Amino acid sequence: MEFEYEITADDYAAANVLYHRLTPLRRRSEWFWAGAILLIVALIERERGLSPVVLGAIGIWWMGAGLGRIFPRLFRGYYRRYYKRVGLAGQKYLAKLNEDGFQVVGDYCTWNNRWTDVSPKGEDNRVFMLFSHGTLFIFAKRYLADEEQQTLRNLAGLSSP
Repeated sequence: MEFEYEITADDYAAANVLYHRLTPLRRRSEWFWAGAILLIVALIERERGLSPVVLGAIGIWWMGAGLGRIFPRLFRGYYRRYYKRVGLAGQKYLAKLNEDGFQVVGDYCTWNNRWTDVSPKGEDNRVFMLFSHGTLFIFAKRYLADEEQQTLRNLAGLSSP
């Protein structure tokens, strides 16, 4: 199966929310707890000059990042704004999928992935999201007919909605 697609800001936001929802809560909350520990150390060591202030600031920053992972829907607007920075606007991609895996060809890079290397993977009403080797692959459903969506589900090992 082969199709060409683009990624919009809404697609990017939906895929990031889906990625964080599919990541186990324990892993999503690591940043929050690391920040909480730094903040506690800063409060305990507040008589030590400037270092508790720096620790506290880093701790608060990490806790905020952790909340974004724990409650990704609250940060949907952030993902939409971040889309402009990552340079996806106007980029066209060609996806080729078969039983062994998938290939995505862009203007500057080509990615080859086996289905066994994809985790997590999922879908919502807007996109299919596949994560492999540190890269989030986003396939908007509007580019796929119902039959092609079912083929993608079968190849990726996703259950039907």
